[in-house]
Amino acid sequence: MPTAIIADDEPHMREMLREQLIALWPDLHILAEVGDGPAALVEIESRRPDVAFLDIRMPGLTGLEVARAITVPSRVVFVTAYDNHAVEAFEASAVDYILKPLEPARLATVVSRLRKSMATAVMQSQQLMDALAQLGVRSATPAVAPVIGQNIEWLQVAVGSQVHMVHVDDVRYFESDTKYTRVVAGDVDGLIRMSLKDLLGQLDETQFLQTHRSAIVNRRFIRAVHRQDDSMEIELRDRPERIRVSTANHSLFRAM
Repeated sequence: MPTAIIADDEPHMREMLREQLIALWPDLHILAEVGDGPAALVEIESRRPDVAFLDIRMPGLTGLEVARAITVPSRVVFVTAYDNHAVEAFEASAVDYILKPLEPARLATVVSRLRKSMATAVMQSQQLMDALAQLGVRSATPAVAPVIGQNIEWLQVAVGSQVHMVHVDDVRYFESDTKYTRVVAGDVDGLIRMSLKDLLGQLDETQFLQTHRSAIVNRRFIRAVHRQDDSMEIELRDRPERIRVSTANHSLFRAM
């Protein structure tokens, strides 16, 4: 049975699309309906739908950013208000799209194309990457690797077999784990596919401070700085462990 998710921040749009899809494609199983980009990415990565219907303008992450970040095979159909530049890019690269308000004839064409190509349709195709490039969206995998020079906003954190979207402001601290980095944020404790060294250059240096070579803390969650002789440790709010501060980095925390 073919599967899909619908991602759109307008509830009535999700309902209309679902109803028309059911009428045109009775055996399609809609796994989830979500209203923002981070939730869409989590659902796609965890449920691996055959098709993802993505609104281009969503809070958190746009549909284009979600498409760029997906690491599992899934066919993407963009849902967009009329935009000449977007439509031209999609048409030139043979990428599926639906216009708002929904046009039944266009949706029927997309469904027919999807059903014919389902066996070979792969999300990270060159056609999709070409369209995203024309729209000014860089192809980087995964979402934790944004354009160099820009600060990270969202992190795609692996916790066992699940993927969680975590806003960087909610992170308590980062800890090096060989080629990966451990992310500790509230009730999420998992890994991202980026070294601590690469991550450091993409964090707000006024908010995130390096305690030693293997750890970075979010100063928003620092409860206290403990000093004893030549040693220094950071106590974080709502975390039992303390983070050691190397001698070379003591100056960053003396005023706290």
